Amino acid sequence: MLAMLMALAVVAAPTPVAAHSFLTVPLPISRLDGCRVGGVGGTTGNCPGPCPNSAFRSDTSSKNPAAVYRRGSTYEVRWTRNNHEGGIIRWAMVPVSEMWDMASHERNAFHWSCWNINRFSCNAMERHRDCYFDRDNLAFRDYLRIPDNLPDGDYVLGWTWYGGGEGPVGKQAMFGDYYDCSYVRVEGGNTLTEAHYPTFSGDSTGTCLSTVNRPGICKTEPCVPLPYVQRRVPVEFEGGRKPPPIYSTNFPNVATQYRYDYDYSVQTQSGFSEAAIKPAGSSVRVVNLRLVDIRTNKILWYTDLTKPIQLGYDAKLSILAEVTGPVAHVEWFINSRRTHIDSNSPFSIAGDFRGRFYELVHAKTNRRMFITARAVGRAGDEDYLSADLFFFKDGGVPSQYIGNSGRMVAASPRRADDVARAARLAAGKFVRGHPPATAEVTSAGRAAAATGETGKAGVTRPRPAMERAPVADATSATVVERNSVSPAHRTAVRQARRRSSPPAAE
Repeated sequence: MLAMLMALAVVAAPTPVAAHSFLTVPLPISRLDGCRVGGVGGTTGNCPGPCPNSAFRSDTSSKNPAAVYRRGSTYEVRWTRNNHEGGIIRWAMVPVSEMWDMASHERNAFHWSCWNINRFSCNAMERHRDCYFDRDNLAFRDYLRIPDNLPDGDYVLGWTWYGGGEGPVGKQAMFGDYYDCSYVRVEGGNTLTEAHYPTFSGDSTGTCLSTVNRPGICKTEPCVPLPYVQRRVPVEFEGGRKPPPIYSTNFPNVATQYRYDYDYSVQTQSGFSEAAIKPAGSSVRVVNLRLVDIRTNKILWYTDLTKPIQLGYDAKLSILAEVTGPVAHVEWFINSRRTHIDSNSPFSIAGDFRGRFYELVHAKTNRRMFITARAVGRAGDEDYLSADLFFFKDGGVPSQYIGNSGRMVAASPRRADDVARAARLAAGKFVRGHPPATAEVTSAGRAAAATGETGKAGVTRPRPAMERAPVADATSATVVERNSVSPAHRTAVRQARRRSSPPAAE
């Protein structure tokens, strides 16, 4: 049933009109859907390349790269088809300081391929990122091997598409040059070598269908005069020639203070999350992102954010950042625009008041939601975590359902360790390990954390300055009583304790 609903959602969605192509993986530096000069049949562009010059994303930079690569390893990259065919793709890796230097992109181009390589159909999770503008629900991808000549440091991965045009050999086409870029980092991997020799991968004929063989011939769109589609190779490889090698000395100033602790055992560059990276030396961490059911005020521990998330027609939710360390505030971004700053734990995307979360009212269903949480420490250090979410309304589940399985899961009885973990969670002091069976972010949880409870590491939790409302929860009665000031509240707690205590033996 779920697969059928996902298929219908993809097929039935109307196809918007957009510019011709852009990078989708890794996350590009800009929200532009086509960096080019000119254009026909839509908004004209004034983006001469080699990187976008406007609509920059707020949640990616050299401090928060879209990907961390190892020398010698291979990674998936993707770009949109947008109903077009033909042309050549050029990939370059340049220092951040040279990202808008056309000569640097030409000098450091390390791989070329045909534009329409490795086409694939998008599933429901991919549709709104890779295939949103394509009538046939198709996009392209390739697998880049990171050259061994790149020293550890921060780079911009440059993507250039030129020579685009549909049709057989001899047909005229009008497309100009298109550009996109992404902040990436190279760290570790194979031993650094002196040079890399650029490569070209054509189709089965060893060529590509393209109107031109290099960028710059069609600087504007429509291209004048209109060129013809022919079997071509990049000019650097014409006549059996080879481009000159790229030397490691081309990158003297790429290393920065933004070093990363990188878990190489975790698969990276998945379709829907960032690489498993954390800033070395940072005292704060965003450990995970969790959904919260507004109706019950419970954390949905087992909802998988990498899969489509079903919503009943009356479902209301928020998103919570699991953090560690002395976090001063968390900044939230939706589709790379900052939408909220939460300065008090628990740190949620829409805020909370007296232990109750506010609903995320941003449009959520049948669209892309790229969520980023940026935790900033008291000393200014920071950490980011992002997730690509896809929500859809499902009339086949209970009206208030939120999750992946299509059914409500009965909560198991609360245990003492569950309550303690929920208390630390409510205070923004997250713990690793198996999540509790049920965990309510309530004033009782805040009060439990406020007593200075000792966590697994033996560190005393600081007492947060939060208002605590009376809660007659027998499992938390002791800590609530110690932090209450109201006599009526103390009486309610004592009564709850008496009800929960076994009778004395005679």
